[in-house]
Amino acid sequence: MWSVIWFLCGCVRVRITAASPQWLLKKLAARRLAFRILGRQDAFTMELLVRLRDLPAVCTAAERHGAELRVLEQCGAPAIFGGLRKRPLLVVLLLAAAVSAVVIPKFVFFYEVSGNETVPSEQILRELRELGVGFGTYGPDIRPQELKNRMLLRIGKLQWLTVQQNGMCARVVVRERPEKEPVADRKTPVNVVASRAGIITEVHAEAGNCLCRVGQAVLPGQLLISAYTDYGYKTKATAALGEIYAETVRRTVCVTPSTVIYKQDVHRTGRRVSLLIGRHRIVLSGAPEPSTNAEKQTKTWYLILPGGFSLPLGIEIERISEYDTREEDLTAEQAAARCRDQAEQAATHDMIAGVILSEQQSIVCSGGVYRRTSALSCREMIARMTAASIRMR
Repeated sequence: MWSVIWFLCGCVRVRITAASPQWLLKKLAARRLAFRILGRQDAFTMELLVRLRDLPAVCTAAERHGAELRVLEQCGAPAIFGGLRKRPLLVVLLLAAAVSAVVIPKFVFFYEVSGNETVPSEQILRELRELGVGFGTYGPDIRPQELKNRMLLRIGKLQWLTVQQNGMCARVVVRERPEKEPVADRKTPVNVVASRAGIITEVHAEAGNCLCRVGQAVLPGQLLISAYTDYGYKTKATAALGEIYAETVRRTVCVTPSTVIYKQDVHRTGRRVSLLIGRHRIVLSGAPEPSTNAEKQTKTWYLILPGGFSLPLGIEIERISEYDTREEDLTAEQAAARCRDQAEQAATHDMIAGVILSEQQSIVCSGGVYRRTSALSCREMIARMTAASIRMR
């Protein structure tokens, strides 16, 4: 404890040479001057530690009693920090650094997302910024429970979310909803009905009461396999299951313009450099926004600190290429090919299983557009499962 007090008050190590050093120490004690004996070299020389403010009084006492006093070293806080009085700017910077070391870690500047597989990290961080959690957010203001509830409403694929702050960095931990296939319930009565009209070509009934046969014509919604089987003395209910194929006809109407616009060769190229600060953009140099047709190629570089922490400060370079357009008239064959591809893609996408057998088409040009009407003859699986119910009459 006394060592701390001596350090704060400041002290001086001195060497006293006198005929009787003990006699001088008695005089210092009589005048209530504090000192500490550090060591004795011989009978006439002794080293003392005295307080800095008592040094003039000790020098006066030694001179009066014929002793020689030599200052060896100045110690304590005044000796270490005394030079700061001549550098006030350094003192201000040290105080600012001390305050920053306490205040700045309470703000969050960097975020790391973990636990996501299908949801992009950029989407999660963008939604967090919309909720007020971004670069420079005050850490104690982040309420993970409230933030989780609001984020689950914005991103339906998330099941859980929390924010773990560690100084100026925060880790966003998420858990996505598992995509589990529904378990087939074989106890609930289920019927199999037709999804489209057609002529049945193949029947594979695995469970339930089959009510159709090959060559039969069916309508949309017609019952194909019933969940209920009547045995006379009892009725058995089950989940009907089966695959039924039929020949169907899909009629489509496709419309495409008779004139197509193509891009010609690029005749002018410019470059624009912008400074990105958060969500703000400052154009430093380059061409203005083009008034004609143009395409852009953008490259962006953000400032990344050691450790992979990215700051919202970057440079964006846009390469702007202006071009002219030309119009060309489509022939009937070209329009028919375009419409045929669209019709086949739509039909194939709508089928669970099946193929297109043949096609009949007619195309008419009127009002600047081609209108193509087609009838696709298909062989497809028309069985669909639906909940069964008993109708009381």
